[in-house]
Amino acid sequence: MTLRFKGALFSVLIVLLTLATGCDNSKEVNQAIQAGEAYKNVEYTVTYHEDIFSEQSVLERNKIIKPYLTEQYYAKAELNRYTTMPFLIVQKQQLSLEPENLAFEPLNQPTENTYDLHYTLDFVLLDQDGNEVKRVPSKGLLTMMKVDGKWLVQADEPDWKVSAELSQ
Repeated sequence: MTLRFKGALFSVLIVLLTLATGCDNSKEVNQAIQAGEAYKNVEYTVTYHEDIFSEQSVLERNKIIKPYLTEQYYAKAELNRYTTMPFLIVQKQQLSLEPENLAFEPLNQPTENTYDLHYTLDFVLLDQDGNEVKRVPSKGLLTMMKVDGKWLVQADEPDWKVSAELSQ
């Protein structure tokens, strides 16, 4: 009888641990998504002005973007000018840019500190008065990494075709 009781108790313990871990994963995924959403909102909210590529504008842009990225990805993004990619769209279109309809979906079972998130969004191009001129759907993949308790972007693979079409 005692052995049966211990077995049942052990089974209940395993179920509770599984549920607790599942809740933790859900919480972690939600935190990663919130961080990804905050980043995408900052990345794609750009007001058009003629000197968008001035040194001061680019430095300010990099300063705003940096807190959302891991150190490694920030170095890559700055070097390859990913941080100013939305500027190309704004400059070519001569319109301001805002993201709308952001949606994220986890793509995999996460490793301990990393999640891959598929995202979709609409690029909304606005005139000087804030009126919508054009709306273009896009998508991409964010790799989020937990660094010192905070979710940061480790990689971002936007739909380069859409970006190229809007900036050429």
